[in-house]
Amino acid sequence: MEKLDEILSEIDERKEELLNFALKLISFKTPNPPAKNTLPAQKWLAAEMEKNGMDVEMVDVYPGEPDVVGILRGKGKGKTLAFNGHIDVAEVKEDEKWDFEPFKGFYDEKYLYGRGATDMKGGLASAFFALKVIAESGMELKHNVMMQSVIGEEAGEPGTKRLLEKGYKCDFAIIPEPNSLEVQGQGGVITFWIKIKSPEVYHDAVRHKMIHAGGGVAAANTIEKMCKIIEGMQELERYWGVMKRYPKMSPGANTINPSVIEGGRNPIFIPDECRIWYTAHFLPNEDVDDIKKEITQHVMNVAKADLWLKNHPPEITWGGESLVREKGEIFPSAHIDENNPYVRLLLQTRERVLGKKPEVSIWPSVSDAGWFSKFGIPSAICGPGKIEEAHIINEKVSIKELLDAAKLYAAYILNFNEKSW
Repeated sequence: MEKLDEILSEIDERKEELLNFALKLISFKTPNPPAKNTLPAQKWLAAEMEKNGMDVEMVDVYPGEPDVVGILRGKGKGKTLAFNGHIDVAEVKEDEKWDFEPFKGFYDEKYLYGRGATDMKGGLASAFFALKVIAESGMELKHNVMMQSVIGEEAGEPGTKRLLEKGYKCDFAIIPEPNSLEVQGQGGVITFWIKIKSPEVYHDAVRHKMIHAGGGVAAANTIEKMCKIIEGMQELERYWGVMKRYPKMSPGANTINPSVIEGGRNPIFIPDECRIWYTAHFLPNEDVDDIKKEITQHVMNVAKADLWLKNHPPEITWGGESLVREKGEIFPSAHIDENNPYVRLLLQTRERVLGKKPEVSIWPSVSDAGWFSKFGIPSAICGPGKIEEAHIINEKVSIKELLDAAKLYAAYILNFNEKSW
């Protein structure tokens, strides 16, 4: 307890250092979109990790766009605790009227301001600072502590996924996304396109032969046929809302939203192609592959009930690895088990440091926590800031929460280190 109290006091005393570190991160312009701009920030962060005794590797996700991994190594073959956060931030549009330059942040008595202050350079800064204070204390670790700064999360890019695929795994991950330092899991998200395509193109003068008996033209208006698919998807969404449940998650939070629709050539043609872009939110205990199967089966069942669609079935294209590059994204869900020993220790540590008895709950957004779950690794979202402050003009984060986060992470590292697991 004496060592913990010493480290918590030190974090308070070095508040300005933490805030200036966060401001330095904010100063790197890493909006996504447009993406492809994170290399200077990642190089700087890698150098800071090396200065603090971490073994550092830069792992390309795309050429010239690396993730950064820093490891504070323990002695022996211990477990590995990871802090994972994304270096990219929400875009800043030209017509947005900020009260200050978004990438020249500042702080006052209560808040730190700037694009990414909440989502999530503030959380990254708190995590790094916790590791820095632990490293400088000279204490001997039994277990490893890893920090992952990843690219692309804002656009569903595979920064975290690529690290896990390449073997940079851990036993437990904390994701410092903005949730007021609650301990949370998440539902999942997948986007997908449904396309209906006619093999023929007709002038609109032929429409009467298509729609009336005896017209002799077995064709279809693909926009009208897509209406049947939309109705079918609404039925599936209602079914999900009534029949599927997850503890501490509002009924009906699992939605299927038609986000974008495209179709037709111009007013003198019968539309021969129609595409619709959906976003599906699913529950924390559901696997993305099962969701894809369920949606596919439902769409095909709707198509089989229509004579034309039965012979011209819709095509489904599932979200890829990037909204920017492929117009699609996937965020797997992250079930959180309060009886998991790592999660239980986080709850206990939070109560000790912040003086509040927490309960696990579900974050309303999505993060890279789901990729850890997909790889069989337990995780928890737990970071400074409010989700309502993410992506907005004049973004800010509470200084108290940044300090509380750094203290919580440092205390968790100490408690994690004491365990034999």
